Amino acid sequence: MTAPHDASDPRGPAAPHDRIDPRDAAASHDVAGRPWLVPDPYDASAASLTAHSRAIGEVMAGTGRLWRGPFAPPTALPTGFEDTALVVPTSGSTGTAKAVALSRDALLASQDATARLLAADPAAAATDGHGFWLPLLPPTHIAGVQVVARAHRTAQVLGLDGPALPDPLPDLRGHFDAAAFVALAEPALAQAEQAGLPAFTSLVPTQLTRIVTGATGADARARSVLKRFAAVLVGGAATGREILARAAAQRIRVRTTYGSSETAGGCVYDATALPGVALDLEAPDASGAGRLVITSPTLALGYLTADGGTDTAPFGRTPDGRRTFTTSDLAELDTDGALTVLGRADDVINTGGRKVLPQDVEQAIDRSLMLRGLVRSSVVVGVDDPDWGQRVEALVTLEDGAEPAEATALVRSALRTSDVPAHMIPKRVHVLDRLPLLGIGKIDRAAARRLAAAR
Repeated sequence: MTAPHDASDPRGPAAPHDRIDPRDAAASHDVAGRPWLVPDPYDASAASLTAHSRAIGEVMAGTGRLWRGPFAPPTALPTGFEDTALVVPTSGSTGTAKAVALSRDALLASQDATARLLAADPAAAATDGHGFWLPLLPPTHIAGVQVVARAHRTAQVLGLDGPALPDPLPDLRGHFDAAAFVALAEPALAQAEQAGLPAFTSLVPTQLTRIVTGATGADARARSVLKRFAAVLVGGAATGREILARAAAQRIRVRTTYGSSETAGGCVYDATALPGVALDLEAPDASGAGRLVITSPTLALGYLTADGGTDTAPFGRTPDGRRTFTTSDLAELDTDGALTVLGRADDVINTGGRKVLPQDVEQAIDRSLMLRGLVRSSVVVGVDDPDWGQRVEALVTLEDGAEPAEATALVRSALRTSDVPAHMIPKRVHVLDRLPLLGIGKIDRAAARRLAAAR
């Protein structure tokens, strides 16, 4: 893993074992001569992860284009999209999948800015923030792709003979729990130490929550293993403050991330923009909340459409020519530029002339001591109402032993004893076996609204 190569080679390390194998993916050439690499659907097996890693390696080397879009790749790229190197899906706020086109330059800008941030920690300073990555997320969305791509970037920057990934790559088909994490993480940490590299990984909030809150001996061992990583990136959905506080108390180096497919993954870490990234608010209201606008070299080229066209509506340029992306998120920026994301603008509930941010209600449910050990997770939505415009409703999953018939009364009683205003308390609570999800752990609010309305 540590054999050097000619660092002047712009394609990165010579790694013939990481070149795409015809058995791993369908490949068809576009007009620029670089093939579309279309791996078989990801099934979480080690073989499938290996095929995706090889394809990502081709992207990083500049010799192939990886297609993970929700429809077939085009035979030719539209004008302005000729530099497309990676296409990934995103659902946005509508639940309708789009194909996000990213250039290799955007991916490199994201990876190198992330490394500069991580290099501020002494544990990663010697390698300028590049390191060994344990992939635990599916490489079908930007967060999982970037974990693998950063490992290839480590090889390019440090002159390694292959990507800084576990060998062999992990099989992720089983249920994620403390024992499964330890079985995957301990060999990876040993390989990272042998290579002289800091170890990194990325989790979704659900995975982190299981590790930091578990009460078994296996959970305690998982925590002792997780704190050996130089950084644990957590994104894909909001992470509860209590979970972050517990992780910090357990000396787990969690770095919260905010970003999207359109920004090549996380572009804000621990509420602070990455180097080279600027944040602004569009039309902030009296309270200082406005739609978040991101200026960054990591931005996508735009969206490819199934009919061979493009969509660049949310993208623009500053007066000095830098590219911008207007998000769907309401946010606040404090005087130091620290970001607080309030939620998607489309998710704001208007009930009786008052605005309710669903995340505020969800956090109140999560913090309630009365609901501890009863409510496992929740999502709050607005349902059309002839009198109020919209009414606030909640969908929850319950812990074992909790009585579904009592859920509405329990949640409403708990919130009445809190500082939550009366208009924000859910009128109804629906019990589900699991909350509807998009991508890698993100709540599908559109589906949740449909479920609540149907009930």
